[in-house]
Amino acid sequence: MNKEIRITKEELDELKKQTKDEFTHLFIEDFKKKLNLKGYKESYKKMALNRILNLIEKEKIRKKLKENKSFNYNCLFNLEIIKRSGKKRSISIGGNSTLKELNNKIQKEFDLEPMHLYEFEIGNFKFGPECDEWNEIFDGLDNFKVGAAINSASLSKNDNFKFLYDFGSNIKFNIKILDIKDGK
Repeated sequence: MNKEIRITKEELDELKKQTKDEFTHLFIEDFKKKLNLKGYKESYKKMALNRILNLIEKEKIRKKLKENKSFNYNCLFNLEIIKRSGKKRSISIGGNSTLKELNNKIQKEFDLEPMHLYEFEIGNFKFGPECDEWNEIFDGLDNFKVGAAINSASLSKNDNFKFLYDFGSNIKFNIKILDIKDGK
């Protein structure tokens, strides 16, 4: 049932041209060396190719986000944070605050113990703290400005985004943008 991976070294060289990431280059070169080895299972080939494609896609997303990273969003977001259990809190945060600062406010409002991984899913983008050497989990890190992240996802008043806290306990929140006030 395992479909054979048919990719050539030339096609891998084309993939290599799509990335500037040194780790992805090394991964592609390693895959090229192993490609025709006897005993290199199809399932391993499939995992390696999928990882390469995922790394290249993440790099493209990070490049797109980088264009908005320094977006000057001098405004105030009024947000309603709704825990899956129904518990709600309203908070305000400046557009130039970071997602890490928003995480800290949510932790404080809901009395969450610190030091757990978390993820903001804003539009099609996922943001979180630096957690691995190659940034494979998140599209962007939590040093993004709240306004830049919301702008990148083209969200506005009455739109929602998600927050996941503590990957073990999966504490889920929905965040609604109640209002966006000009900071001038």
